Amino acid sequence: MFKVLHWYIKNQIGFLELSNPPSNPMDPTFFEEFYWWRTEIIEKENVEAIVIHGKGRHFSSGAVLNDLLGIISRSHTQEGDINKISKFLNKNSQIFYSLKELNIPVIAAVRGVCLGSAFELALCCDYIICGEKAVLGLPETTFGLIPGCTGTYILPKLVGESLAMELILTGDTFTPFRAKEWGLVQEIVSTKEVLEEATTLAKKLSKNFNHVFKSI
Repeated sequence: MFKVLHWYIKNQIGFLELSNPPSNPMDPTFFEEFYWWRTEIIEKENVEAIVIHGKGRHFSSGAVLNDLLGIISRSHTQEGDINKISKFLNKNSQIFYSLKELNIPVIAAVRGVCLGSAFELALCCDYIICGEKAVLGLPETTFGLIPGCTGTYILPKLVGESLAMELILTGDTFTPFRAKEWGLVQEIVSTKEVLEEATTLAKKLSKNFNHVFKSI
């Protein structure tokens, strides 16, 4: 069914595993499969919560730079293709952000690196639980790009325009402890406990999520 994702259910909790180790990059196959999972699969499943996590040491290194640069390069050489990059980014932004439309809690269980589009995906979840050694950030500007999968939209809403601009324009990485200070991360645990704690939390949040959090 999937090549770089793995969808499985345990005790009515759905787990979406980014399954292309070691860094679980977000290549075109990832975005195609994520779109399919979100639009064709999850709505049909009877699960109480969703946990998104990476296989192995890392959550994800984010979108593959060469793929994005390739799309941009072609937009400058092919007539009318300038719209291709915006359509690609808009589609991915909308499908990431649509996680907030689900009537069940979605939890990002983050270990290792969680950068660029991967961090944007985590920000679109309802709750982020991080391992203490996780590395977070939006480094796109250091490559002459912008965070194109909701980062420029969702980050100012969460931390304010000033800090969001600093994080985006510097492209600096940061620890989960700093992210927790800014209100981006809700919980930090040891790396080995991330998935277990996320599973426990998913069960706990699911009890009241639909009629409490979605009414805010």
